[in-house]
Amino acid sequence: MQMSKVTAKYQITLPIKVRNELGIVPGAEVDIVKKGTKYVLVVDPIAEIKEKWRGKFKDGSTTMDYLEKVRGPLN
Repeated sequence: MQMSKVTAKYQITLPIKVRNELGIVPGAEVDIVKKGTKYVLVVDPIAEIKEKWRGKFKDGSTTMDYLEKVRGPLN
């Protein structure tokens, strides 16, 4: 197991093996989620949301079509 220390600014450095295995590069988005009594690092949390909503507009409509339907046409 590899350990990291917390700096005075409450930052940690991820070990290179962890970064490589998770595909984390500078600028990558990560989220920290509580699962039971532990916290889990989620890499690219937006991808999970995209996957959840992928294919919701099966009729071929776009997001803008949906927003126009819900909000009304833009002026």
